[in-house]
This record gives sequence, C-alpha cells and structure tokens, in this order.
Amino acid sequence: MFDVFLYVCKTGFANIIKTLKEMDYLHLLLVCLIVGVFLAMLIRFFRYAFEKRVRLIWSLLAMLCAGVALFMCVIASAAGTLVFEPDTKPEDVVRVFLDSYIQRDIAAAKNYLEPGVMLPETAEGEDELKDRFYEALFTSFSYTISGETDMQDTHASVPVSFTWLDMQAMIPDISAELTPLLEYGVENRGRNAVFDENKEYRHEFLDEIYTMAVDSGLAKAQEHYITEEYTVELDYIDGEWKTDPGEGLINAFRGGVRAGEDFANNAKSEVLADLTYIPKIYTIAEDATVSPAPIPEAYGQTDDPAVITALFEEYTELVGDEDIVWREEGNFKGGDFRYYADETIFFVSWKEIFEDHYCAFAEVFVADGSQFRRKLAEDTYGSAVQKAASQLANEANAVIAMNGDYYKFRTEGVTVYNRELYRFKPYKLELCHVDSNGDLKFTYAGELEDEEMARKYVKDNDVLFTLAFGPVLVADGAKRETGGGYLLGQVNENYSRSAIGQLGEHHYLMMNLNYGYNTGGATISETANIMYDKGCRQAYALDGGQTAEMVINNKVYNAIDYGNERMVSDIIYFATALPEDAER
Repeated sequence: MFDVFLYVCKTGFANIIKTLKEMDYLHLLLVCLIVGVFLAMLIRFFRYAFEKRVRLIWSLLAMLCAGVALFMCVIASAAGTLVFEPDTKPEDVVRVFLDSYIQRDIAAAKNYLEPGVMLPETAEGEDELKDRFYEALFTSFSYTISGETDMQDTHASVPVSFTWLDMQAMIPDISAELTPLLEYGVENRGRNAVFDENKEYRHEFLDEIYTMAVDSGLAKAQEHYITEEYTVELDYIDGEWKTDPGEGLINAFRGGVRAGEDFANNAKSEVLADLTYIPKIYTIAEDATVSPAPIPEAYGQTDDPAVITALFEEYTELVGDEDIVWREEGNFKGGDFRYYADETIFFVSWKEIFEDHYCAFAEVFVADGSQFRRKLAEDTYGSAVQKAASQLANEANAVIAMNGDYYKFRTEGVTVYNRELYRFKPYKLELCHVDSNGDLKFTYAGELEDEEMARKYVKDNDVLFTLAFGPVLVADGAKRETGGGYLLGQVNENYSRSAIGQLGEHHYLMMNLNYGYNTGGATISETANIMYDKGCRQAYALDGGQTAEMVINNKVYNAIDYGNERMVSDIIYFATALPEDAER
C-alpha cells in the first residue's frame, strides 16, 4: 500500500511539473494569480498572527489547502488525468483480442472492441470452396507485438506486426493451374464428357477442374503471405481496455479483399471469365454511411412507354421471372418516365392516375439485399439536425430514395439502426423490420413486450433497421384492414400518402400519392388497395403529408405538398453495389 502511495505521489508530481512546462498562457496566468493571492494572504496571515488575532497554524493549513485545491483544479483542466495505472496492460488485451480472432472465436474478440467497430465475419459450412479459402486465410494469421506501448492518459497505442494472406494475389496462380488441367481433361475424357451440345464446357466439368486448380493454388498460399506493421488503438472505457484495430488491420482480416464473403464466387468468375459466364456478387458493407456513387450515364428519361417496356426485356438478369408491375397501357400523366440500370440495380418510375388517385410509382430490382438502406441525418441516431430528403439522398449516393418514418418528429415508436435497438416505445404501432436480405417483416401491437424481446427479435430475424409508422397495408399477399384508432397517420382522413412494398425477392414498389389532376388525398384503406392491386406481397405505410417524397438522382420526382421539401430526419433508399473502382 505504501509503495502504491509513493508511486502515485512520484508520478503525479512528475506529471504536474511536465504540465507546468507545457502549459498554455491562460492556465499559466491562473497559476500565477493563485500564487500571487497565496503570497498576499500569507503576508497578511503572518501579520495577524503577530498581533495574535488569528491562530497561525490553523490559518496556514486552511490557506494551504485552499491554495492547493485551486492549483489542482487548474492542473486538472490543463492536463486531465495525472496518474493512470490500470490492472491490465494494453498489450495483453491486444494479445487476447488477436488470439480470439485468429482462433475464429469472433464472439470473444468482439468483447474487446470499442463501440461501433465491426469485425469481418465468415459463414462457414455454406460453400466448400469458400471454406477452403478462409481456412487458408486464417492459417496465415500470426502476429507479434513489435514495439513499446505508447500511453497517453487513458488512451494507448500498441504496435503490431501482423502476417496475412493476400487472397487476391492467388487468383493468377489458380488461373495458371487451370489451363493444363483443362487440356488434360479434354485429352483423357473425350469431348462429349467435356462439352455440351452447344460446344460449351459442361458446368460439372468446369466445377471439378476449377476445384482442382484452387487446391493447387492454395498449396502455394505461403508465397503470398504479407507481413505489415499496424497500430492498434485502445481506450479505457468503463474499467476495461477496448480496442480499435483500424482499417489496415481490418483489411488484413479480410485477406485484402473488400467483399470478403463473396470472394470465392468472384474469384471463380474472374478465373473462368473466358470459359463461362458467372455473375459477380457485389455487396455494400452494413456500416457504410456512403454507398458507391451511381453512374451518371446509367440514368435515363423518356416520354415513350415502349422504351420502358424494352428495358425490362434488356435487364432480365435482375428482373428474372418476377411478375412486373409496369404496364405500358397505364393512365400516365406528364409523360415523365425515369430509369436507372447497371448490373446491380434497375428501376423505372412513372406517374399515373390509378384507382382515381394521382400516384408516383417506382419499381425497383436489386441484386443484393444490402442495397436496400436507411440514412439518418448526420448518420447518428437522435441527431438534432434535419435535412431535405434530396440532400440526404445526395449524401448517401442514393440511386433512388423516399421518405422514412421521420422518427425524430415523435417520441413513440421503435428504432433499430445498424442492428442496434435505440428506442423502444412501441405503444400500439405496427412495425416494419428490414433484414439483411432486404425482406420486409412485420410485428404488431403488443407482440414485442419489452426491450429484451425486441433485441431477441432483431437478432433472430437478422434485422438491420426498423421503421415505425404504419400501419401494415399488405401482409403475406393479403390486404389488411385498419380501424380508425391507429395512433399515427390519421388513417380515415384524406392525405398525401407514402408506402414501400415488396413484390418478390429483391423486388420492390415505392409509391407516393399526392394531390393533382383533380384528385385528392387518400385514406389508409385506399392506400392499401393500391399497393395490393399493384401486386405487393408486403406493404407498409410511411410518413405522409408533406413528408411523402420520392427523390431520383437527387431531385424531387413526385408532386410534394405545398411544392417545398420538408426537413426530415431520415430516408430509405436503394443504391448501386457496383464499386466505384470496378469497370463500369
């Protein structure tokens, strides 16, 4: 105990001296004032003491304590923590964190992360080739603490030398192994076993040969090991060291490839590009606040419905076998058809009188669920900042966007954002949950009884974000009737309305209903009819009135109320997943 006391005194005194040497003019002036006042009072106390008007000892002690207290206040404001000696060393925490990750105990590694930091994860057992690549990657991992820990108050920096496998560098090796294996197969199996009736390689033959080439390439994986220096930053939070590995080390965990989960598929696509068509899979990171920028040339506009019909026939890779909403014979108004198309997203939009209401529709197809996203103002839950939907869309690089639930405007509701539950005040609201596949899932009043149940629902259903407005318009292909007592939206009144619907996997319908062409607003029941009659399997009402808005290429598309955008707290949007550094 005495040794600890001496250490604290010695270290604290040394840091006080250091602080005085480095102190700015304002704090130094305060110290001088305290010393001046102390000396003046000291002279005065001695004078009173000789006159026996005060007791010298007690007066000096009182003055000394007051002076020291003021002095330490100035030192504290200038230096912060003077003595910091936690039980656990930062480098030991880094070792435990890295050991846990290398041993694939991702859950344990997450316990040592600072809030908001995400680790790349791998879903094993889904694909044999993917598992082989990741086995090679994790086998390559090793590290050493390569220097002294730098401590600054409650922050520490630990230098780490980390070895990892450059997965992208293996692709040329796999390609080189493929050619002789193909030649051997053709020579020894006969053409009918290798080629089909169209003189193209049989898929089962290519799969077998490619697997052999991957095995040969992985056998030489050590030739592509990289050792680099990184710095792991740590902060002492709630009595524990928490780590932030940094972008460089996170990139090493991924093997140097951005879309780590899709590497096996994309590597196959690249190696077999000249032999057969295997579409690449592009995704957007869950925690990305900005999506890849749209391709300006991919936007288009026409007044000819036949052009739009031809686009559906052109982009069959995204449309697939889905029943489409678009009909060339619609009661269109304005002749303003817009569209966007690249290999990851395709949408068309139009304005028409449908069931006696003036509606703006957008039919959207995306390649991956990660392209259905939500944007909060300042990318922060609870931010006091509100912006126009067009501004939020521009900041997010949205291809097409619409208003969300305007969560900041009211205190009730449930807010889930980036898998985190931020607000749980459901009252009697019906909720729309969007999972990682981009599917709409609903819960109803009273179904989520408490926060623990809500968190479990989010985890069990892979929910990325939750919208709280409603009500549910269509569920599992059935139109729902909502009574007049629903909390939000004044369901039995005629208002401009906004809704999002899902027609199939990665297939959506966005709808805004506004005043125009001698039509008025709609009730929720009429809104449900529209979404149901357009073929939605799932549909949900969003904030309406002046908030109801659709944004295309950062410009308002629908006839918003009063002709002016309302400042809002959030939007939902669809983005391209095509990386900006990819060939476009």
